[in-house]
Amino acid sequence: MRILLISERKEVYETTKRIVTRKHSLIWYPYNILNEGMFPETDVVIVDFGKHIDDIDSFKVIIKIKGKLGHMIPILALIEKGSPQDIFTILRFGAYDYWEYSPNISEYCKKIDELILWGWYLERHKDCEDI
Repeated sequence: MRILLISERKEVYETTKRIVTRKHSLIWYPYNILNEGMFPETDVVIVDFGKHIDDIDSFKVIIKIKGKLGHMIPILALIEKGSPQDIFTILRFGAYDYWEYSPNISEYCKKIDELILWGWYLERHKDCEDI
């Protein structure tokens, strides 16, 4: 499974790498990938909105990802100090799930595992999209 992490923070990359590299391939890009429009082939996406979620137009980020990688691509949003409205907006625009930063890395592992299962399921059933 190929996982694309969009983040500006090395610590998020390092944490995610420790979680996924034993079983999966991790690709790390900063936000400028959204402007360049060149996305690597991937199965799932993790987007680090961080604590500056108000500065980032989550609608545009998610739409760009889905526009390039397909509307069924599973997206996990990482949020730090987001309001319930922020979380609702991100989910409404197409993220499959979110994780609010916490010291509980096992919860992040669980979210990634669930995202990978969604990616696997959707890949197996992509022929049904057109039905």
